[in-house]
Amino acid sequence: MIRGPAPNIITKLVTALAYAGTLPMFACVFWINESWSLPLFKAYSMAILAFLTGAWWAFALMNQRKLSQLNISLTLILSNLVVLSAVACFVLANEETLLMFSFLFGCLLVGERNLGVFLQQPNYYKKLRLVVTSITISLQLTAYGLTR
Repeated sequence: MIRGPAPNIITKLVTALAYAGTLPMFACVFWINESWSLPLFKAYSMAILAFLTGAWWAFALMNQRKLSQLNISLTLILSNLVVLSAVACFVLANEETLLMFSFLFGCLLVGERNLGVFLQQPNYYKKLRLVVTSITISLQLTAYGLTR
């Protein structure tokens, strides 16, 4: 029988990857006056929003026998609204995109705290998401402030 890695290894890997995911944002804020920084920051942020909302689909589909169709449907629809909003902001706005992305990252966190499909998330992950989302929103707002 093949076994997966020990849970503490997965916990450490997830934690390391989550924090590593903020490094490109830190770099963009550090070099905010460079011509490539803001476009990269916006594109990377949109990619992370899409990545996180894609996970919402997996959580919803894995829990469809445990939760109501309304709960599953709401999760799927909200994830699509977040991505569509992010794409629209990316295309239509400039620095203001960072404000909207801050709001969208916050919405994802609130959704993960309140939608039934996320009840099985491990406690360490819930705490990790709070910290990493707080860092991400802070970096979005910092970049916005520095571009004004």
